[in-house]
Amino acid sequence: MNLQAIIVTNSMGVLILAVLMISSSLVRQRRLLSDRVFTVMCILTALSCVADTIGFLCNEQTEKATVVTAFIMDTFTYVTNIVVCILWCLYVDLRLYASNRHVISTLKKICLPGAIGLVGLLINPFTGLVFVIDSEGVYQRSTAAPYYFMLTYFYLFASVFIRRSHKKKMGMTKFVPVWMFLIPILICAVIQMFVYGISLTWCSVAIGLVSMHMSLQNELMYLDPLTRLYNRNYLNHTINQYRNSKLNILGIMLDMDGFKQINDTYGHSEGDEALVEMSRLLERAVPGKAIPIRYAGDEFMILIPGDSRNELDEVVNAVRREEKEFNESGKKPYKLSFSLGTSTFVGDSDPDAFLKEMDKNMYLEKKQKHGEVNIELRDIY
Repeated sequence: MNLQAIIVTNSMGVLILAVLMISSSLVRQRRLLSDRVFTVMCILTALSCVADTIGFLCNEQTEKATVVTAFIMDTFTYVTNIVVCILWCLYVDLRLYASNRHVISTLKKICLPGAIGLVGLLINPFTGLVFVIDSEGVYQRSTAAPYYFMLTYFYLFASVFIRRSHKKKMGMTKFVPVWMFLIPILICAVIQMFVYGISLTWCSVAIGLVSMHMSLQNELMYLDPLTRLYNRNYLNHTINQYRNSKLNILGIMLDMDGFKQINDTYGHSEGDEALVEMSRLLERAVPGKAIPIRYAGDEFMILIPGDSRNELDEVVNAVRREEKEFNESGKKPYKLSFSLGTSTFVGDSDPDAFLKEMDKNMYLEKKQKHGEVNIELRDIY
């Protein structure tokens, strides 16, 4: 056992997580449940780095207090391993579905193996089922120890299954690079499983969390800062994904009517608020797999994976209902109105033609509402 290497490795893990927490506090929205879960994972991982180091420092010490301390620290790292793995699955679920109800359903499906592991640790002081500290003060794995390594793999691959299930149901709509978290952990877990005396697990989790966080910063490129909807960069990214995969997608383009009048009458701050209200209206109207996007200025889009015209009509009707309910509520001194047009992207269609058709159909509706509109001068690029 190289105690100096263990101290250095775990200290680096704590340092990495401290830097991550400080830097991420500037960009992560702590009010979101997914962000709170991420924060808890970081804290537990840092504590486990410390506990793991203390456990190794107490190794081969025979004083009763030291043995008890070592036993507590080792138990703590086993417990946090289970908890962090479960939290990771829930974090992936929250990032993908953004639904508290769905994450509770997922927790019910995956909690049993972890609960069995926690029960094993609860009875371990009396049975030595998982590990023991012998009369020489040396930590020894017991019969059930491999189960806890398998738990790690179970939950890591469960997160991959959650990601694949979402992709199958919803299409390629979310940027959640789970492998950025998994790869360093899987490599180090295999090494530590077969080589006793080294400690790589918690530092690898810290590296995984940093890798995941850095990758997710790319998502900021895809978010509109005002409405928090996806932006035009994400539109291009998504259309390219569907084109490369030869998949179909339906599109709705919406242009707000009279937005300039709202700005001129109530000021630009209220105009911004109108855009936010419009984004909330769309989020309430669209089904889970549809993607509302702020295209540019007072223009929005909705992408719907698949080619069901019935589903497209349902979304259009839902948007119109939300428009009517907002205007009848009287919550603002102005009313929200918009013209819309639809189009279908089939497999390897030309993305520009897809956007142009939506734009043209939207302006045909606007022409019917407000009179002549010069579609030819319209530049959607």
